[in-house]
Amino acid sequence: MNVKRPHYPQLARREFLRVGSVGIATYSLLPLMRPLNVEASRKVKTRGSAEFVIFLFLEGGASHVDTFDFKEGQWSPPDFDLKTVNAELKLPYGLLPKLSGMANQYALVRCCEAWESAHARAQYYIQVGHVFSPSRIKEMPSVGSIVAHEMSRRARPGDFLPPFVAMNYGGSQAGLVGSGMLPAAYAPMAIHSRGELPFVVSPEEKATFARRRELLDQLDAPLRLGKDPRGRAMQDYGSFYKTSYQMLDSPQMSGIFKVSPEERQRYGSSDTGDACVMARNLIEADAGTRFVAISHNGWDLHGGAYDKKAKNNQYRLCWDLDAALSSLLTDLDSRKDRSGGSLLSKTLVVAMGEFGRTPGPLTIGKGRDHHRYAATALLAGAGVRGGRILGATDAIGGKVVRYDWHQKRSVYPEDMVCTIYSALGIDWTTKVTETPSGRAFYYIEDLSPLGYMEFDEVAELFV
Repeated sequence: MNVKRPHYPQLARREFLRVGSVGIATYSLLPLMRPLNVEASRKVKTRGSAEFVIFLFLEGGASHVDTFDFKEGQWSPPDFDLKTVNAELKLPYGLLPKLSGMANQYALVRCCEAWESAHARAQYYIQVGHVFSPSRIKEMPSVGSIVAHEMSRRARPGDFLPPFVAMNYGGSQAGLVGSGMLPAAYAPMAIHSRGELPFVVSPEEKATFARRRELLDQLDAPLRLGKDPRGRAMQDYGSFYKTSYQMLDSPQMSGIFKVSPEERQRYGSSDTGDACVMARNLIEADAGTRFVAISHNGWDLHGGAYDKKAKNNQYRLCWDLDAALSSLLTDLDSRKDRSGGSLLSKTLVVAMGEFGRTPGPLTIGKGRDHHRYAATALLAGAGVRGGRILGATDAIGGKVVRYDWHQKRSVYPEDMVCTIYSALGIDWTTKVTETPSGRAFYYIEDLSPLGYMEFDEVAELFV
């Protein structure tokens, strides 16, 4: 298919609104065009089982051999409390007590590999589904931005939330990847979950706010009328104000980004737990947000991995993940969507890092180094079959030895992105033939660092 689309320059990277501790940022001022001539490069059938995605990024690379692909050895502390869940699964109850007790509600992919072993490049790969290219870094949109763009056709007049929300990405080496060549409206709304986020104007401030808003509307009227010489980029900038006004005017906003003391405790009393509460609220509001990305940072444990006194250690990180993710899955499963089904039935939840960690005994620094040859991803919701385990690694978790899916190879980042796109009903073979660089952009390109490779959804997760 050939779809003609208008030109949109990209918006500058800067904050355009700050309310309390919230900054809504956009990306890269470039004289870019919105892509033209969109077509499918090969025929695939999408699943369409999800309306929302929550992507929990275990930033730094979680140790698969200390979590969901546990490998016991003389180095394993006794209080990890390894227990047999079923014939295929042993989990450390001492680290993941709640998730260990609900293993029938999620699936594990134990045959994951990464192309990159350096944080910045691997984190970029996870966010974009493409190898890092310095010449195209300003052009490549993130997965969340593509989802926002593709799902915009499902937007309703009453929607007031941004389609892509990202939380706690401030510390990652790759940073937060934005909308690339897509319009700035599909860039992530970037926030930090620490503390309450006051997205409302108090009654006492409403009159002052209204006057200032009216003055701003008068000052930038040429922009909205298409007379501003700075072009469409400034029109996009103005459209963000309109979106922010909708958020500020909505009576629901005060509750969506609020975390009660009871919820904070139940979700683990952590930034990640708070972000998961907000993610649940964004999905339950069903007011425009389709993709929520949460960064759970600190998993880069080169030293002191088992030291409970260390700032970051395997215990604290696992306990934070256990409380936050288990509560999120429980709440999504118990709460209803517009049709009366569970929120979890329409929400794909993915938890994974950029790569795994070195297997066997700890290193000299009492930690684990980067290891791209084996990792584990957790998925739940949107038709994912709970309790399923795909793939296996060798006795120490050093390499993948069994695949359990139709491609008969390891699952790479592109395959995980294909799975996300398919669940949302997005054709991952979509090709954009007119781009700022002149080089075709594929949502997922059948070209790997090893040469041609046909990437696909991991369909076995759903059957």
